[in-house]
Amino acid sequence: MTFGDYWSTFALEEAVVTVLVTIVRIFVESSATILIGILCAAAIRVSGGYSMLRSWLGPEGTIERTFRLLAACLCVPVCALGVIPICRELAGSGMPRRDLAVLWLVAPLLNPLSILYAISVLPLWQCGVFLIVACLYAVIVSEVAGRFVGETKQQDPTERPEVTIGTTRLWNAAVAAGRIITSWSALYILLGAAISGVVIGMIPSGAFERIFSYENMAGPLETIALTTLQMVTPITFTMAGSAIHNTHLAFACAIVLQLVGVAWCGGTFLAMRSVWGTQRTVGLLLVTLVFAATVGYGTYSVFPPAVGEEEETHGLDTLARPYHATFGQISLAMSQQLRHTDVIMQAGTAFLVILAVWGIVVRMRRFDYRQQPEPVAEEEKPSSRWNVELTPGQIGLAVMGMVALGTILLTYSLFPGVEESFDQMQKISADAIIAVKTNRSLAAQQKLAEWDTVAARLPVGWVLRMGVPDSKQAAEIRSLRELLWKTRQQLAQAELTELEVRQRGTDLIDQFQSCRDACLGDKT
Repeated sequence: MTFGDYWSTFALEEAVVTVLVTIVRIFVESSATILIGILCAAAIRVSGGYSMLRSWLGPEGTIERTFRLLAACLCVPVCALGVIPICRELAGSGMPRRDLAVLWLVAPLLNPLSILYAISVLPLWQCGVFLIVACLYAVIVSEVAGRFVGETKQQDPTERPEVTIGTTRLWNAAVAAGRIITSWSALYILLGAAISGVVIGMIPSGAFERIFSYENMAGPLETIALTTLQMVTPITFTMAGSAIHNTHLAFACAIVLQLVGVAWCGGTFLAMRSVWGTQRTVGLLLVTLVFAATVGYGTYSVFPPAVGEEEETHGLDTLARPYHATFGQISLAMSQQLRHTDVIMQAGTAFLVILAVWGIVVRMRRFDYRQQPEPVAEEEKPSSRWNVELTPGQIGLAVMGMVALGTILLTYSLFPGVEESFDQMQKISADAIIAVKTNRSLAAQQKLAEWDTVAARLPVGWVLRMGVPDSKQAAEIRSLRELLWKTRQQLAQAELTELEVRQRGTDLIDQFQSCRDACLGDKT
């Protein structure tokens, strides 16, 4: 497409709607990881900053230290926006640039939540390639950042509380979280989402289907050009990777999308520039672009396309302008972009809003950090088996343990096992198929949505129980979900005749039974 053709088809209304929808989608998808990043930054601030991690990381400038940072990245689910407050906090407390660069650029690639989800929807060899590329990228970034010319470190003006224990530390952490969410870090997060919205607003809908084609040898370079400043959330990247694999597009572009889209965004560049300056930030970005292009073109011969013809897919819509991008259909465009949201994203959004309100209260009321009170001398009490006094710190640890246990139990209840999932789908499918065959559109759409929700949670519940669906099982689950989605859309738009509605009910029964046999085998 030439510039003249693009400009003749450009519509300001579509661009504005795309910007608004993209900003909302990015915040909803990234809410949990942004929340974790702010809370981790607050915990680092009240626990002593970088000095707390220095002894665990080991000697500076070693490869062992880099891999210890990679292990830490595997434990903290953050995205390119969520890692900003953590890195700014560690930079202000004295972390070396070499370690800071690895944490800043590689932590989004090793997001444990996205890895867990990717294992359930992507082939294992692709997940392995992504992990290997992330580790190689970490080594290169650490070596480049380690050669930055040193300079006198400027004093960070951020007020840091003294290290405390018990309820005093909890209060200080709450105040720190409120200050961080209303600080420069929040501005960079907002700018990252806004810049991404503007970039996507300029990209024609369906552009990435053409760019990711295996026949397009300029695909990696075009991917770099369109995603360098675009915020690609881990969940969006996983969905895009699945779409690339299922529609036989170029895997090389998926690797470039990982390195450039997931690790970098406009907010990353601006935040890095505030810490290191423009030259060093541009240097790291150029190294990333060269490495991405090298690995991308190197994989063309190593990973040829899957057998089959390229297909049209809507799985890449979140990387470009969504369909129905008009003011009159903005609610439809929003619902399509947020259809894949789950409980974690919804809860993250709610808690992030609550934390933002708390931050405003902290700033307006000028809440300050507290110091540890001096211990008061008490009379010695006779020792007894029942005369045990718990410190506030022990109580806090007990509460955190109970919250962790509750979170684990909640996760297992939200994502049941394979047999439990099929039992739930069996109960829902009976009502759904009756509603479909009797052509009760609203009831059928509701039941099909419930059915699809359980089917979407099936792979995640499978992985949580230390299992992985094979390629045939994953294909059957995907086919069932595609049929459910297609039926819902056709019922909503009244596209099926009475005869086709009855046949669709039979197709749903057959597809469900085929999926059940593939996943449960002899257990059916």
